[in-house]
Amino acid sequence: MLEIILLITAVSVDGFVSAIGISSAGIKIPWCSAIVISLTGTLFLGTAVFFSDYIAEFIPEQICSGISTAILVMLGILNLFHGSISRKSNEKSCPKAVKMYFDGTQADKDLSKSISCAEAVILAAALSADSLVTGMGAGLDGMDIIPLLLFSAVSGVISICSGTYIGRHIIFTGKLNLQWIGGILLILLAFTK
Repeated sequence: MLEIILLITAVSVDGFVSAIGISSAGIKIPWCSAIVISLTGTLFLGTAVFFSDYIAEFIPEQICSGISTAILVMLGILNLFHGSISRKSNEKSCPKAVKMYFDGTQADKDLSKSISCAEAVILAAALSADSLVTGMGAGLDGMDIIPLLLFSAVSGVISICSGTYIGRHIIFTGKLNLQWIGGILLILLAFTK
């Protein structure tokens, strides 16, 4: 259970930070959009775990464990350096999905100051790139999928709503970088399983 909590907390950091940035820019994230973001992230995570479970049937357990550890450590290191990577994302040649990953306010395509359900799906897809990789690592290590998905769905809504609340009620300037917390949690997860 500790592994699931560490994994989901690490994956939820992106949504939490994005929600703070979006809300502090005066853009609303309605409940339905928060649920869409959470369910989309859970779908990405579940898909990755499902397919890695299938792959794990053909690969010896020790190799799966080694691959899982390597994936989680690499993703953890990427999260540790999230701040310096996000500065590079401001370049014009950078794809829109990457820009949206680092700046959630770009999800408000129609400039309505509210994230619609359709915009929430696009934002969630951008934020869920790490869920795919993390899900592969978790699945290869044989993590139980049902509690993982339930906890992911609930945690996703909580992280988006709490990030929205903080962003709305705290004057926020500049870019907030808390992804390093997720990085540390993923590295801890890699070595506690």
